[in-house]
Amino acid sequence: MNTDKYIAKESFTAPILCVVMTAWCIWAGCTESWNILSVGGLVFFAIGMVVYIFKYVKYGRSVLMIDEAGITIKDWRKNEILHWEEIEKCDIAWRTAMGHNSRWLSIKTPEGKREQFHDVRLSGKLCRNRSVRQAIEKFGGTEIFDYESSSQQNRYVANVMLFALLAVFVLVIIYSIL
Repeated sequence: MNTDKYIAKESFTAPILCVVMTAWCIWAGCTESWNILSVGGLVFFAIGMVVYIFKYVKYGRSVLMIDEAGITIKDWRKNEILHWEEIEKCDIAWRTAMGHNSRWLSIKTPEGKREQFHDVRLSGKLCRNRSVRQAIEKFGGTEIFDYESSSQQNRYVANVMLFALLAVFVLVIIYSIL
């Protein structure tokens, strides 16, 4: 970790996946026949490539930067700087949306009478929970990071994973008996 700031940039996993799958759809269409799956996959992944190319050319990569001034969030058109004196609490949580789990950094700031939350998706960035937590503690202080909320989220995810593993284990035993 750099000593004067922490930077987490967007990974290239999704764009590379789009390029590989587009190439595979072209290869499958040329070698076998242009069936509906080859054409549909080609269109879907080519549109994904165009969206990523547009995003990178116009807006650049998404970046989360933590330094002495505060937390800087750059995501598509949104460029936001949250100074440490504005930030009340931060925590890292797992959230589920449409069957997909992702990591989020949740930042709570008081805004007049109501609290305001700023969420940064960490799953698509090249970072680890521990590195983000250490950067927040280093630059913002230990009182800003909410350990209790983060540990509750980690216990919840661990319980879900344990339940899924046990369910698969039970299904394998039932299948082997029958």
